[in-house]
Amino acid sequence: MAWIVGKREQEIIKVVNEYLKTVSSELKAAKQLLKAYLSKDTQDIETLTEAVRLRESNADSLRRKVESMMYSGAFLPNFRGDLLGILESADKVANRTEYFADILELQTPEIPDWLEDTLIRELDLSVESYELLMKAIKNLFRDLEKAAEYVIETEKKEHETDIVERELLKKIFSMNIPLAQKMELKELVQTIADISDRAEDCSDRVEIVLMKRRV
Repeated sequence: MAWIVGKREQEIIKVVNEYLKTVSSELKAAKQLLKAYLSKDTQDIETLTEAVRLRESNADSLRRKVESMMYSGAFLPNFRGDLLGILESADKVANRTEYFADILELQTPEIPDWLEDTLIRELDLSVESYELLMKAIKNLFRDLEKAAEYVIETEKKEHETDIVERELLKKIFSMNIPLAQKMELKELVQTIADISDRAEDCSDRVEIVLMKRRV
């Protein structure tokens, strides 16, 4: 079952999809940034950090555009609030991704070689969490059953991310390194996990909308 929408609604859906795609692009730039940072590619670090920030800014602009378009009276009043709440929640994914880039650029944490692969895996899982969330949101307008399936998959992926986060923290605090470095690495690991956490939080909002539709 899908929404019955008119021209104004279709225009908003188009901008929502553009917003979701922009956040996805930000996350992909963050993945490239981490790999560049680990390889100590200074030029790419600067370029990719700026790319993350630019995409976060573009996502903010698109979210505000959706808010403005909503005032035209598109969608039923109760769904307007639901959709804006979903986008505000998704925006926290974009914000944490930008903060992740800030940590790498400004704090320049020293990452031991033997943590690198697991750290990349954690970020990969967080990105996958968002990609599943994005599909859930898109299917709110297409297929509610599929949306519900992607909500469940987002939750599963967040759980996988939690497991890797704990594995990384366990490794970090077993290392013979200064406490300050441990805390710096802890912040990096938790920030990456936060991306997945925020995606799951947003999927909870999607799930609430789905439950409303079934009543």
